[in-house]
Amino acid sequence: MRLAALRRAGADRFDPPGYRFVEALLERARALDGGARARLDARASARLAALEAAFHRARADAMAELRALADAGVPDDGALAAALDRGELAAVVRAARRRLRERAAERQPTSVPWLARLRGEAAARDMRLPEPLARDLAELPCEGDVVERRVKRQAQALTSALSTALFHESLVSARATLAVARAADNIPEDAGPYNAQVLASRALCAAERLSGHYLRALVAGLQDLGALAAALEPEPERPARKKAAPRSGGEPGARRRAASKKASLVRGSR
Repeated sequence: MRLAALRRAGADRFDPPGYRFVEALLERARALDGGARARLDARASARLAALEAAFHRARADAMAELRALADAGVPDDGALAAALDRGELAAVVRAARRRLRERAAERQPTSVPWLARLRGEAAARDMRLPEPLARDLAELPCEGDVVERRVKRQAQALTSALSTALFHESLVSARATLAVARAADNIPEDAGPYNAQVLASRALCAAERLSGHYLRALVAGLQDLGALAAALEPEPERPARKKAAPRSGGEPGARRRAASKKASLVRGSR
């Protein structure tokens, strides 16, 4: 009964030679009688007790490693628990310790250059970042440029996206400032208060004073409308090419054949 219970617990996989030796002793003892059977039973019982003690110690150690893995926040896909039930205790311990080392390595701090500086620049400009980018930056665990190694790739990707957003915002801001300056410079000297260019310039200047964000959005929208209007305009028709007049005398080969034929007629008339 004890041997069968150990088998169900996975002792035959934990120590196959030891389990097989106990099983062989018990089979041999059943074939004997008297003192020989008693001696083999005693030997098998001692081996079985040693196997039980070693198995229970190893199982307790494996369960402790699994608890340490859970305490470290390492998710278990069920493979280690299944291996524990099968009695593969040494494999469970090795796998759990390897995962703990990997998690410890992932927790090591590393630096992502420019992350803190770009975030500070975006905050100083009061930029309205795209929602996914703003959310990921807010959820990124970091202190300045220092992040955990496990999120280094994510931090690098966010740094690149933030740099692109800042460049795009600078370009849009420069275009808006240039549009306001051009609108103010192109006003005719004799324009009245209700002149279209005067009104457009006043509107752009008022938008710039009220909100830089609104001005940039307004100029970007106007540029998009201008590009769309230009794209919808029909292309001017190109004048048809005139065919070149054929050269007098035809091709050089034809002229040579005509001259040869004329010389033949002259020789024949003689």
